[in-house]
Amino acid sequence: MSSQRLGGRIALVTGGSRGVGKGVAIGLAEAGATVVVTARTRASGTSEWPGSLDETLEAIRQNGGEGLGLLCDHSDDASVKDVFDRIRADYGRLDVLVNNVFGAPNVMPVNVPFWKVPVSVWDMMHTVGLRSHFVASQYAVPLMLPQKSGLIVNTSSGGGIRYTFNVPFGVQKSGVDRMARDMAHELEPHGITAVSIWPGYIRSEKLAAQPDRVPPALARLIAERGETPVFVGRAVAALAADPNVIARTGTILLASELATEYGFTDVDGKVPPPPSRDPAPLSVFKPKK
Repeated sequence: MSSQRLGGRIALVTGGSRGVGKGVAIGLAEAGATVVVTARTRASGTSEWPGSLDETLEAIRQNGGEGLGLLCDHSDDASVKDVFDRIRADYGRLDVLVNNVFGAPNVMPVNVPFWKVPVSVWDMMHTVGLRSHFVASQYAVPLMLPQKSGLIVNTSSGGGIRYTFNVPFGVQKSGVDRMARDMAHELEPHGITAVSIWPGYIRSEKLAAQPDRVPPALARLIAERGETPVFVGRAVAALAADPNVIARTGTILLASELATEYGFTDVDGKVPPPPSRDPAPLSVFKPKK
């Protein structure tokens, strides 16, 4: 899939060394954008955390795009400021911000009652994954205001409306969705769009490296209904190329639904079924008695 729909556009994807972030970077590169990617480490990943900034940059180049990889700890505001100072100095503008970085624990607590979940899990997810999105957006908007356009995408999931994994995870996803909605209210007069996007069940590098850490029922869902991270990237690219994207501001969008509207597919040429918007928990996340 190759296009120059986003030629001349500058995009920033936070947390782009693996998973959805890497897929979004590739999707934007396919469409011709110059993609800036942040991550904490540049070197090759490990079996615990596969993927790296350098691997993402190579994937961007292989898909015909131009990329810039910047080391950034999104829990450190000064480090985040340095990223945006570099974007201002090198490009003088920003057209797309994808808030994707997420502080996940090495082992995600699944169906663990909240009173038994370490507070550190809450702090990790909400510092890098919620607060980080707010800070990045604060720095991004002044770069978008002069052109009276721009797109801010928060990557989220159905965990924002239904129980998934644990209480801190659900609250984080709900907060990400609400942040996009409220930012949209303030940004619309300036021509800047803010949305949340839900991927489906992602076939990630970490899942491939650690299949034993995924609940069997969830693993089956991913096998049957899963999508690659690049599919989400193509959804973001389609939004960024839509001249009337402001009409969607403040909404929660599903990658599979966008595929039907914009006419793109996953890398295998198929369109995965969308995840449910039903707030009822999946059976794998029902409380244990």
